[in-house]
This record gives sequence, structure tokens and C-alpha cells, in this order.
Amino acid sequence: MELRIVRVAAAFFVSAALFSSAGRAQPVQPTAPSNGAALPPQFSLPVTTDVEDLPVMARPRPDYDPLGIPVGGFMLFPQLTVDGIYDSNVFRTTDNLLADYYFTFSPSLRLRSNWGLNSLEFYGGTNAYQYLRYSHENLADWNVGTDGRYDIAHGIAVYANGAVSEVHESLASPNVIGNQQSPTRYYDKHADVSATVQPNRLGFNLGGTFDRYDYVDTLLIGGGLEDNNDRNFDDYQAYARAFYEFSPGYTFFLHTSYESRQFDQFLDRNGFHRSSTGYRTDAGADLQLTHLISGEVYLGYLKYDFSTPLTNVEGLDYGIKLDWLATPLMTVHLEGGRTLNQIILVGASIQDSKKAALSVDYDLLPNLIIQARADYIDSAYPGVVRRDKEGGFQIGGKYLINHLISLDMNYTLTKRSTDALGGTFNDNQINVGITLHE
Repeated sequence: MELRIVRVAAAFFVSAALFSSAGRAQPVQPTAPSNGAALPPQFSLPVTTDVEDLPVMARPRPDYDPLGIPVGGFMLFPQLTVDGIYDSNVFRTTDNLLADYYFTFSPSLRLRSNWGLNSLEFYGGTNAYQYLRYSHENLADWNVGTDGRYDIAHGIAVYANGAVSEVHESLASPNVIGNQQSPTRYYDKHADVSATVQPNRLGFNLGGTFDRYDYVDTLLIGGGLEDNNDRNFDDYQAYARAFYEFSPGYTFFLHTSYESRQFDQFLDRNGFHRSSTGYRTDAGADLQLTHLISGEVYLGYLKYDFSTPLTNVEGLDYGIKLDWLATPLMTVHLEGGRTLNQIILVGASIQDSKKAALSVDYDLLPNLIIQARADYIDSAYPGVVRRDKEGGFQIGGKYLINHLISLDMNYTLTKRSTDALGGTFNDNQINVGITLHE
């Protein structure tokens, strides 16, 4: 009885925190759909029924996993995470480093169906950042959304997702201007829909996404605002994938996509027309090499066209995401890929980033997981002489106390070198957090 009271109280507190925090000025990263069954086949887990053959973080832990609250044909999963963080370089500067302590409060809710056929999920959350010294950095990101799957017939399903969020750019972004006082904020209205047909080993997946980005004017040091209306744009994407399953765990695919980014204003603040179109064509495989290695790899070509005098971008497109069960207690992850990010740098058409990451999850105890991660990002800016090289390292642990409580602690080091004046920085962060969930 006492435990049930604690659970209900925790759920009530999280719900109240979610709806009271959304209106305050603090941050959060968007909460994405979590139901793997609602995603297309290319994101499926390895073909296995043995717990030991699942990655460490994907394994069920009956003694510690959130139980959820039954709500008719749904399960409600409330959660609240509170972190205390030390940041050695809040403003990501080369010299005159300014440190601070801050807290993040991150309540979230998920309402997930438990039906046999079809699926539906509603989700939402906020991240509120509160700095002890630099209070003008306080802000709150938030998002709400829903996703679902409709099973039309055996091997035929339709997927859809819609979300609205308000988030912020990092002060390490190349879009940061020298005299801004706080991070630039923007709204993202997102929708995507896809259909998968796989009556046998041969299957097809067709879909499209839409994102509407609206940027808020940036507060400047000493007063005044930087007008960001020239950054508002619509992003349309359409894609098609054909895949063939040679045997359980081995699927070859061909994937092609088209993207159009259309800006509201014909010219930006520097006189450039930034609307663009582009495509990617890739071939790859979803695979499971024995029961120890699984994931996806692909290789192809991309080309994006910009208006003169901005430079077109073309070349290899690639991606990799592999999980290696090195031992029954340790999973090694390898990730990499190429991304094109929108920027406002004078003369540069895009931020062209090549990323690689290696991470490890280790089950030291059934309820104690040690984690380490190393990242490297090499970013070029076609049209200008600038190159950013950023490396990161993180090590920490997650301690699961019971169904209701878990603890986290980690250390993060970030180092960036660049040709841009004042863009090189080092940053150290120490984080201690507690998560309450039902």
C-alpha cells in the first residue's frame, strides 16, 4: 500500500511539473517516439529472442524497468529527471572562460497503447535549465507529439508522426553571432508519414517528412534584438526504399530521397538566396552477423544545388550503425555518417559534417551500467575557408535502484579547433542526476 502511494504521488508530481514548466523561460531536447513497433523495418532490433543477444541498454530488467500505469488500453509512463551540472566554459569561448553551476528539470509523459494490432502513442516533455550565476541563460525547451501505426493487412502498414517543439541552438553553433546574450530559440513543427509493404521477402517503404522552422529574434548584449526572420524555412523530404530479406537477419536495400529547403525571404541578412534542393541515393544492408554483431551500413551519392554564388555540394553519402556484443556483459556501438546542416555564415552554403562515434555499455552489476563514448566531427563550409574539428569524450554510470528511481553520474570533455577566430574552445562538464519514473 505504501509503495502504491509513492507511485501515485510520483506520477502526480511529474504531471504537475510538466504543465507548470512549459510556460517558464528555461531547455529540453525534443522527446522522440519510443515505440519500436511503430517504426519502419529498417530500424528493427536484431532478430533474436535471447536476452543475452540484445545490446546492454535494450535488455529488459524486470526488477528495475518502469512498470507504467494502466489507463484503459494504454500504459502511462511519467518521468522526472533532475540534473545538477558544473560547466567550465558556459559560453564556449577561447579565452576568459566563465564557469557556472546549473540545474535541469526534465519532466515527461508517454501514453502508449498496448493493443495487439495497430499502435498509438502520445508524448510530451520539457527541459528547464536554471543557472546559478548567469540567469540570462535560463530557458525551457518543450515538445508534444503523437505517433502511430495502422496495420492494414499482413505485411502492410502505415506509420505517422506529428510533433511541435520549441528548442534552442547551442552556444557552440557556427550560427552564433558575437554579441548575442542568450541562445537563439526556434520552433519546429514536424510531420511525417510512411507506408511499408512486405508480403514476402521483397518489401517497399515510401514516405515523406515536413518541418517548419520559425526562429525567434536573438537577445543582444546591451539590449536590442537580432532579427531572425531570414532564417525561417520549410523543409520537405520524400523517400523510397526497396529491400529484400535474403535470410533472417540479412536484408539488402536501395534507398533514395529528395529534399527541398524553401526560405520565406528571398535574400538573407547577407544578401544570399539560401533555398536549395538535393537528393541522396544509397545502397546498404540491415544485417546480423551471427548473434554478436547487428546493425545497418550504407554507401551512396548525394548532391545539393544552391543559388549562385553559393557552392553546390556533392560526393559520397554514407552511414554506419553497428552493435557488437563483445561479451555477454558488454556492448560496443559504432556510428558514423554525413549530415548537411543549415547555417547563416557569409559565403558558406551549408555545414557539411562527417561524424564518427564509438561507445561502450558494460553491465558491471545487474543494476549498475558503466558507459563510455568518444565522438569526432569534421565540419567543412563549402564556399569559405573554414574547418571545424571537434572531439568529445564521456564516461559515467547509471545505477538502477528500483522501479521508481535511478541515478546517473558522468563527466564530459569537449574540444574544438577551427580556423574561425574565437571559435576554438575546451569545455568540461560534470553531471549528477536522479530520475523518478513509474
